Amino acid sequence: MAKQIVFTYEDKEYTLEFTRRTVKQMEDEGFVAQDIDRKPMTLLPALFAGAFFADAWWVSATMYLVGILLVLLGALLVKKITGQKYRKSFFIIELPEYKFPSLKRACGSMLERGKAYIVKAGTIILVCNTVVQIMQSFNWQFQLVEEGAEGTSILASIAHPFAILFIPLGFGVWQLAAAAVTGFIAKENVVGTLAVVYGITNLIDTDELALVGSGNEVATVMGLTKVAALAYLMFNLYTPPCFAALGAMNSEMKSGKWLLGGICLQLATGYTVAFGVYQIGTLITTGSFGTAFIPGLIAVIVFALIILWRIRKSDKEFASEYSLHSVKS
Repeated sequence: MAKQIVFTYEDKEYTLEFTRRTVKQMEDEGFVAQDIDRKPMTLLPALFAGAFFADAWWVSATMYLVGILLVLLGALLVKKITGQKYRKSFFIIELPEYKFPSLKRACGSMLERGKAYIVKAGTIILVCNTVVQIMQSFNWQFQLVEEGAEGTSILASIAHPFAILFIPLGFGVWQLAAAAVTGFIAKENVVGTLAVVYGITNLIDTDELALVGSGNEVATVMGLTKVAALAYLMFNLYTPPCFAALGAMNSEMKSGKWLLGGICLQLATGYTVAFGVYQIGTLITTGSFGTAFIPGLIAVIVFALIILWRIRKSDKEFASEYSLHSVKS
């Protein structure tokens, strides 16, 4: 069970929440609780770092809830854009006979999915991380990039234009932009790319895609605020998932136009959600909007206007089509 400490610092009252696990983690990193009164300026940051991440259960829950909400809103938008309200659809399906689950089939399905992930990890993720490593290590003259000049690498030059677009979202640096772009190939690539571009492979296991070092060290290296980190997480979650998913969309839609429209809708959704999280979160925490608020707001308004234009166009097309059918009949 979490415990709380309430104290006043510079005429402001703070409440810190901690558990046995976080206290042990802080002690392993050199924190001594008995010294808090004698060395408050050096130990309070460590205490804050451990306390803020003591019970971060709400992060995953928020991702799921926002995802469900976006699915519902997306379904309503697609219905408006495609004109489904004008059509009558009769979906008839024969329910299969109920049977007890088969342990053999369950194990077979589990092994098949495990094999698919291993193949994916050994091909797409491995190749992508290798390419990222090469692009970060060399410049366009295929010369090794010197230490401290990572901004001249091939990867940095490719990621810089995307980084400009991400400034209103709170993560307008080429390292995070490069990781987000490689995430379009497979979301698992984001973690591996971040480990490579920031040189923190000692803190992130790129094989297990897990954090093996101190979370505080990773946060310090990346230089993100909590609000910007949450915005970055949501952007990567709500943009197109991977090439495999896009291939499935293409096979179902059987239309390049609708496939492109679906991709653009997902990109606009991820951008809008990340923009809202970063700007509103920054306003709440600092009292003012974040960087590049106006350009980001203009981009979101443009997204909304394009969607409204497409809905009105579909309404006119289907209204004209069905009014013509009614006249003929």
